[in-house]
Amino acid sequence: MKLILTTMCFCIGFLAFAQDPFLTVTSQDSVGTQPRFKTSLGVSMKLNGYLDLYGGLNDSETFNVGAINVFGTDNPKSLNVDLNQTQLKLSTKYIQKNGKVIYAVVESDFWGENGQMRLRKAYVETTHWQIGQMWNNFGDQDIWPNIMEWEGPPSGIWVRTPHVKYMNIFKNSAWIYEASLEAPIDTDFAYQEFQPLVEEVDQITPDVTFAVKYKQAWGHLRMSSILRHIRYKLDNETDNFTGYGFTLSGIYKPNRNNFQFQLVGGKGISAYLTTVAGNGYDGYPAVGDDFNATPAIGGWASYEYFITEKLHTNAVLGFTRFNLDDSERLVVNESETTQTVFIEGDFKHQHYYGIFNFMYDAYERMTVGLELDYGVKDLDINGLVDDTALNIDKSRDAMRISFGFMYYF
Repeated sequence: MKLILTTMCFCIGFLAFAQDPFLTVTSQDSVGTQPRFKTSLGVSMKLNGYLDLYGGLNDSETFNVGAINVFGTDNPKSLNVDLNQTQLKLSTKYIQKNGKVIYAVVESDFWGENGQMRLRKAYVETTHWQIGQMWNNFGDQDIWPNIMEWEGPPSGIWVRTPHVKYMNIFKNSAWIYEASLEAPIDTDFAYQEFQPLVEEVDQITPDVTFAVKYKQAWGHLRMSSILRHIRYKLDNETDNFTGYGFTLSGIYKPNRNNFQFQLVGGKGISAYLTTVAGNGYDGYPAVGDDFNATPAIGGWASYEYFITEKLHTNAVLGFTRFNLDDSERLVVNESETTQTVFIEGDFKHQHYYGIFNFMYDAYERMTVGLELDYGVKDLDINGLVDDTALNIDKSRDAMRISFGFMYYF
């Protein structure tokens, strides 16, 4: 049996690109009952408005709990509105004479620097292969809570990387497996609050993933894994360590109401987690001349309930946790507070995240929404400074009201 190709874009929950764009061209000749090719150009327009009440996230377009400055005290209010998350999608479906399908997508948005266009996706997909830039196979591309702010839960895995992915089914067609080679994600080893004095070097091996999905009419369950070979430079010497991780995710959707979840855990995988991606939490120098992969764990769950045919509400809860045990050296960033060096220190970093919203499908293809976003970031540091024990326990919360509309044409 052939694997049934499914494509899904999380971008605005279950609305974006769910219907054919108005600008769709099909060939006059056909293969069976289907046109030989169909090409579409679609626009997913999103107005992103947010009113920061407190917490210091005024400069962040998304509600990134990991970016909360726990050493800060300013709580200025600010109102911002933009449409940089508007997406353009060009897609083509081509059916060969033998009935096999080739599907290609190029998708961009305006979330580059200063509203410049950036590439989101560019890939070609056949029955068993997907080549190009698409959602990394370690995450679950078919789940996304229906929310207005686009950072998502702090432990979410929504990374787009160039890859080569193979897809097939087991003897029971309800079971699907996917394996991929993913372009490596660079780790800059520069934490927001702390600096372990580790240098970034170029990576030379791809990340390897494998996933199994059980799919039914009510939804699916999915387990995935990843193996990473991460290079770094410490004291002018280049070395490497191994990272690995596992996820369990799924969606239950017996009708329009739906429940979604994702759990993730591992070591050296923090570059994949939304809230700290690119902030260097993959590894750190530990006592005894060791270099440890950072343990990380997290999860989120969401529930969407349709009050009426057009009015629906969503609730989301999430958390992440990172531990740096017996770290050899951590330097508190001077821009955050007075510089302090910790020898043999322990560092615990936690985030908590909650969202509640109302959405209204005002017209066909158009949804408006109002949302309350709340998050907490907690840092707990225990270490020695000149043989003197010192503890820093900092916590700060943030709140934002998000609003906007989404229209697809």
